[in-house]
Amino acid sequence: MTQLEERLHERNWKMLKKEVIKGAHAGYIYRIQVLDKEDRKSDYIYKEFADDRNNEIKIYKKLSDYIKPFSKLVEVWDTAPQAILMCDLNTPLKEGFNLYTIENKRKLIDSILSRLAALHSLSPSSVAKELPTHQINSDWFDWCLVQLNKLSSQNKWNASEWIKTIENAYKQLNLINYKQRSSFVITHGDPHLENIFYADEQVWFIDWEWAAIGSPLRDITILCQDIYDAHLIKYINESYRKYLKTSNLNIPIEDYQRDFDYLYVDHITMMLAWEIEKYFQGYTSEEEIQRIIAFKIKEIKRTMNEELKILD
Repeated sequence: MTQLEERLHERNWKMLKKEVIKGAHAGYIYRIQVLDKEDRKSDYIYKEFADDRNNEIKIYKKLSDYIKPFSKLVEVWDTAPQAILMCDLNTPLKEGFNLYTIENKRKLIDSILSRLAALHSLSPSSVAKELPTHQINSDWFDWCLVQLNKLSSQNKWNASEWIKTIENAYKQLNLINYKQRSSFVITHGDPHLENIFYADEQVWFIDWEWAAIGSPLRDITILCQDIYDAHLIKYINESYRKYLKTSNLNIPIEDYQRDFDYLYVDHITMMLAWEIEKYFQGYTSEEEIQRIIAFKIKEIKRTMNEELKILD
C-alpha cells in the first residue's frame, strides 16, 4: 500500500483512480477519485510538496481558520511526505477567460474582488507575528534581468530595450525603497487567475504559500497578471477601492493609487520572469512569450509615466 493509499485508508476511503497533473510546479500533484465509506465517489487533488517548497504547509497550520472560508482544503499532512488534500475544483479561471464576453469577464472579476475584500477585511492581529511582512525588494527585479539576459543569449531577440525599461522604472520610482502606504492586512500573495477557481457558485483560492501581512493592493496587482487588457486592469483598479469601502477599509485615494502602481510594476516584473521560465520549460510558445513581453513592457512604461507625472 502506498503512502497515499494509507492516508486515504485512515479516512475509510478507497482510491479508484490516480492521474498525474503535469505543469510548471514544485512537487507532485495528482487528481484522484475515491470511494468513501458510504460508497460515494468523489474527486480530489493530492499535492505532495518538494522539500524546499513546503512553506504552504506552515501557512495552512498558522492560518487554518482564516483560509477555510476561501479554500476547499480537506486535510494537511505535516509528516513526511508533507502533503495536502483538497476538493477537485476542475479548471482554473485562466483557462477560457479570454473567451468570455467583456460583460462576463467583469462579473467574474467582481466576484473575485468581493472575495479578496472579505479576506482583506479580516483582522490580522492574532496572526500578524506568525506571518512575514511583505515589502518590495530587489528579488523580482534581479530574477527578471537574469531571465531576460538568458532569453537574449538563447534566441535572436535583443532584450536590451526591455531590460532598460525595467531598470529605468525601478530607478525612476526608487521602487526597491518604497514603503507601502495602505493599512496592512492578510494577503493571499499569489491570486492570479491560475490560482483561482469557480465552483459551487463561489470563488476559491489555491496555493497560499506566499501569504503574508501586506497591502491589499499586493493581491490586486497580482490578480492583474493573467489579464492582457488594459481596460480590464483599469476596471480592477477602480472597482476594488469600492469593495474595500463596503468592507470598512478606507484607504486615501493617493495612497491607494501609489500602492497599486508601485506594486503593479514589481509584480509585472515578477510575472514576466515566471512566464519566461515557463517558456524555457516548454509550457509557453515563442509566439505567446513575445505577446506577453510586449504587453507587460508596455504596461510598465505606462504606469511609470503616470507616476512620474504625479511626482512632478
